[in-house]
Amino acid sequence: MKGKTYQKWDVHHHVVPDFYVNELKNLGIADVSKIKWPQWSPEYSVKMMEMFHIEKAFLSISSPGIFFKDGAYSQKLSRRCNEYIAQMAQDYPGKFGGFASTTLPDVSAALKELEYALDTLKLDGVGLMSNVDGKYLGDKAYREFYAELDRRGAIIYLHPNGRARQEDHRLLNPLYLWQNDTTRTVIDFIKSGYHRDYPHIRWIFSHGGGILPPLYKTLIRSLQGEHSHIEAELARWKSQLFLDTASKAFDEQIPQLLNFSDERHVVFGSDLGWANKMAVATLVKSYSALDSKSGLSEAQIEDIFIGNARRLFGPDMVAVEQTERPVVISSQSRPARAVGNVEYHYHCVPQKVIDTVQAIDPSFDFAGVSAWDERQTLEWMRQNGYDKVMVSLDLPQVWQLGGYDLVRILRVYNEEVAKVRQKDAQQLGAFGAVDVQQPLYALSEIDYCLNELKLDGICLSIDISATPFEKLLDERIMAKLSTLHVPVLIHPVDSTGIPLLNENYLDAIYFVAKAFYLGAYKKYFSQSQLILTHTGGVLPYLAQPLNILFYLTVKHPMSGGSRYLWDSMVMHDPKGYNILMNTIVDEEEQTWPDQPIIMKARKEKSSQ
Repeated sequence: MKGKTYQKWDVHHHVVPDFYVNELKNLGIADVSKIKWPQWSPEYSVKMMEMFHIEKAFLSISSPGIFFKDGAYSQKLSRRCNEYIAQMAQDYPGKFGGFASTTLPDVSAALKELEYALDTLKLDGVGLMSNVDGKYLGDKAYREFYAELDRRGAIIYLHPNGRARQEDHRLLNPLYLWQNDTTRTVIDFIKSGYHRDYPHIRWIFSHGGGILPPLYKTLIRSLQGEHSHIEAELARWKSQLFLDTASKAFDEQIPQLLNFSDERHVVFGSDLGWANKMAVATLVKSYSALDSKSGLSEAQIEDIFIGNARRLFGPDMVAVEQTERPVVISSQSRPARAVGNVEYHYHCVPQKVIDTVQAIDPSFDFAGVSAWDERQTLEWMRQNGYDKVMVSLDLPQVWQLGGYDLVRILRVYNEEVAKVRQKDAQQLGAFGAVDVQQPLYALSEIDYCLNELKLDGICLSIDISATPFEKLLDERIMAKLSTLHVPVLIHPVDSTGIPLLNENYLDAIYFVAKAFYLGAYKKYFSQSQLILTHTGGVLPYLAQPLNILFYLTVKHPMSGGSRYLWDSMVMHDPKGYNILMNTIVDEEEQTWPDQPIIMKARKEKSSQ
C-alpha cells in the first residue's frame, strides 16, 4: 500500500567472497562477461538488508558457479563455498539461509556434497546453474541426483549461467542470453520427463524463470506433439514452482509472473551481491505499488515479499489456485500497436519452386509441403477479415543447399511471387527472398526484387545465434536496406522445433537486441519498418531490458548511461522501448517437430 514498508525474505542474494574471486582470477577469469567483480562482504549484505527491510536472505553463488578444471578442484571449491555460507548463517543467527553448490555434472561427487550440505551444514536447498560445461538439467546422467532430491522434498534454486562461446557477449548476456538459458534448461528438464518422475522437488526459478512466463503457451504447443498430456502435467507441476522477482520490475513483466500460476508462487529476490542499490530500490517500489497498478491487496503484496517464501521453506506444498481468477494486468503497461487488417507473415511455396528444388536435389523431402493455392488464400482472408496478405518463403531445408543452387531457387521464388502479386496487388503483397550469406548476390537480388519485380519488401532469413558477437549482417546489405525504406521481414532460417532448444527459433528478437547493442539499428534500421516473426509473444516482456542496450552500446557504454537515465527516468521517453513497442510482431501458430512442415494458409496474428 502507498507508503507501507514491507518486511521481506530474499531468496536471491549472492555471496562473492574474496577467496572465490581470487580462485577464479587465478583461473584467468578476471570478470564475468566484461562485468567487474563486485566489492562484497558479509557486512555489506547486512547493511543492504537493513536498508531494504530484509528479515532473512538465502545466500548462493552466482554465475559462473564452481565447476572448473576437474572434479577434484571443483569439489574443493564447492565445499569451501558451502561452508562459508553455513558460517555466515551461524555468525548472524536467523538472518541467513543458503543454497549449496554441487559439482554437477559429476553426479557422484554432487550426491556426496548434497548429503553434507543438507544434513551436516543444514543449508536450505541446492543451487544449480542453468548449464554446467554445456550440460543442461535434462541430462540423462542426472537421474540419480534428482531421485535423492525428490526423496528429500528438497528445494532447488535455479540460476542462469553463461555459455562458453558467448563469454565475449558483454551486456547481451545479463540483459538477454543468460536469462534465456534459465528457460532453456527448464524446457530441457521438462522434455526429459523429469517433471513427472520427480514431482516432490520444489523449485525457485531466479529472474522469474527468464522468459518462461510469456513463452509458456508457445512451449505447450511445441511439446504437445511428443507429450500429448503436457499441459495437464505442467499445470500440476506449477504447484512446486516459484518465480523470484530479481530484475523483473517492469509493468510488462510483473503481471506475467503473477499470472503464470498465481501470486502465491512469486517470491522476492533482490540479486544483491551483484545488483546495485538503484536496481533493488526500483524492484521494491514496483512491487509495493501493485495495489494501485494491478489491484492486489495488501495481504497479496505481503505474500510476494515474505509470506510465500515462508510457506515455501515450510513443510507444506502451496497449491496452485484452480478456480477461475481475474488476469492481473498493469494499469501502466502500454497496449500493443494495432496494425490493421494486414497479415504480414504468410508463407507460400509456388509449384515452380518445388519443381526447381526437385530438379536440383531429387532427394529433397517435400512431405507435407502444399503448393501455393491463391483461391484457398483469398477464402481464408475472407473468413478471417484480412484485407491483404504479404507472402514470404519458409522452407528451412533449402538454406542448406547454399551457393549457386540456392541463388537459382531464390530467383525462381522471387519471380513466381511477383506473378502472384501482379494478379491482385491490392490483396496480395510479397517479400523478396535473398541469401544474406552471399552478400554480393544479395545486393543485386534486392535491387532486382524491388526495381524490376516491384515486390513490396525484403525477407531476411537469419541465423544470428550462430554468428560471432560482433557480427549482425554484412555491412553492405544493411547499408543498402537503410536507403530503401521498405518493410523488412526478419525470419529465422529454421523456425521448427522447440523454442530455445532450437536456438534459431527466437532469432528475430536476438537480431534486434544485437542491432541495438552494436549500434546497427541507429545507423541502418531507424527508418525501416521491421516485422519480427517467431517471437513466442515475449517481445513486450523484453522491451524494457532491451531498451538499455539501445543506450549502453558496446562502443559507447559510459556516455549512453546518462542518456538512458535522462530519457527513461526523467523524460519518460525510452527510445529503445518505444521502438520495440511500435514494431510489428507476429505471434505465430507453428508446426512442430513431429509434424511435416506444412505451407498452407494459417492465421498468424500480427501484434505490437
